[in-house]
Amino acid sequence: MSIVLLLLFTGTIPSQAANKRFFITTSGNNKEAEAYLHYFESKVFNELKKNFPCAEINSLSSVVSLLDLERQKQLLGTGNDEAVSNIAQAMGNDYLVSLKVRVLEGNAIIDAFCADTRKARVISRETASAPHGNAGVDAVGKVAKDVVNGLKNIEICPFVGPVSITLNSELDSTNIEDYGVYCNGMDQRYHKEMTIKNSTFSEWKLERKGIAWTDGTMTFYTDEVSKTTEEDGCHKCKTGREGGLVTTITSSMKVKGSGISHVSFREGKVQDDTRIELRFMDDGTYLLIAKGTSQAVTGEDKVITQAEGTCDNIPQETKVVPREIKIPLKVIFGPYEGKTTDKVLQQKDTKEITDPATKEKSTITIEFTLNQKDK
Repeated sequence: MSIVLLLLFTGTIPSQAANKRFFITTSGNNKEAEAYLHYFESKVFNELKKNFPCAEINSLSSVVSLLDLERQKQLLGTGNDEAVSNIAQAMGNDYLVSLKVRVLEGNAIIDAFCADTRKARVISRETASAPHGNAGVDAVGKVAKDVVNGLKNIEICPFVGPVSITLNSELDSTNIEDYGVYCNGMDQRYHKEMTIKNSTFSEWKLERKGIAWTDGTMTFYTDEVSKTTEEDGCHKCKTGREGGLVTTITSSMKVKGSGISHVSFREGKVQDDTRIELRFMDDGTYLLIAKGTSQAVTGEDKVITQAEGTCDNIPQETKVVPREIKIPLKVIFGPYEGKTTDKVLQQKDTKEITDPATKEKSTITIEFTLNQKDK
């Protein structure tokens, strides 16, 4: 028994399975209290399976039985490594469900909790007391149900399935600087006007395959034109004197690209650097948060420069400047009604947003059907 508890709490045999593992342990202060323990264990098992069908569940009693059976097989010379492996896997748990029952002076005092063993944090706890007997049994059943219900904000079984997102952004901005300057005994003006017109469309065809783990494909197109006109009434010439100069710079670029950035690893393999997080709230709603970055594409920015004035004139010249383009994805949709015990999360939605800093306007659409994984 001490070996079992040592493995349970030290986590020396971590689980490699994708499914979340629960371990149930119970204790009572006397034989009257112990009469409730098996009922709690079976009730928690049924509640977990009903709400989180992918969960793998073991208990202290089942592991003790496995150990005892294997001990007998080893004595008879019929034991095998697979059985030992199964026992070890039973100990690699993610969550611990614990029950303590005390029967004192005819009353059953019940204390149960569920803890995240990886983070050493209690995430659900319930207590109750009732007269020993049928009322105590009912109280134990309610505590078991409420402890499992306390996990409604935690994605135990991953929601998997397709998620499609399109972003259409338009930027039409103008930035102006204008102030007085003085040179050659006269008042002059400095005026600079910068305009940018950008249109970007991106389409993300994603597949959520686990908790936050997502891959897929994306394509994008961006078209940008900018113009900067600088009118400096007191431009300082290379000769040292000052005079008027008007400089105009225009640039234009059109780029197409596809593919999602690969910078993350999963099980030793490179994977698409995208994530879809589901954040479940206490009020029975959830948010969907999608993040990612496209693969870099090098576009050609055609830059035309010209300057005319009293000095430092520049005849029209054209240069092609390489420019790396990446399209980021970071959108938040919701809240929508839904909880971790639902079998399907499904939505189709469109929203329009404006960046408060750049004034860029975006129309974002999303469509997804996510099914709770049952195995």
